[in-house]
Amino acid sequence: MKDLIWDIAKSGEEELENTDLQAIEEPKELFIARGVSLEAKDSTYKINKFVDNKIAIDVEEKGAIKIADTVFNYSKSYKSKTIDIKSLLNWATDKKLSDSELENLVAICGTSFVPKLRGLDAVADKKGMDKQLARDTFIEKQWDDEPKLQVIKTNNETAPVWAKDLKEMERKK
Repeated sequence: MKDLIWDIAKSGEEELENTDLQAIEEPKELFIARGVSLEAKDSTYKINKFVDNKIAIDVEEKGAIKIADTVFNYSKSYKSKTIDIKSLLNWATDKKLSDSELENLVAICGTSFVPKLRGLDAVADKKGMDKQLARDTFIEKQWDDEPKLQVIKTNNETAPVWAKDLKEMERKK
């Protein structure tokens, strides 16, 4: 079954009705085929992630590189996290909510709620507070451990000009 699934995957066949899978009728055999394909999907995901990490490390050290119509670039990625949701909401509402109302709002937004930065900036500006100070007060950056590979298709009209201008195998520091 593994060989069958692998052969179909390698063929790139989009119409699976034209493959040997069409002949399988028994639920148990279909279950096995499903399991094998999920296993293959998991394995190819792990391989892709491994390869992306290696490319990210390379471009972090040596600079972005163009291969065919794709530019690989490195970026240090992070996730924003709200430090204290209740303090943020009290600040945004000028402490006009009761404890019960504040708890209701936290229940709706969730404890992992992160405000839109432009919205936070607008409220800070309205309150006469420095935008960066508001960001630093309510939000923290949690940097990812693994490098982040940025994949830019240069034939996409939204691709940056610098990426489009790179020659094959040329690097940009």
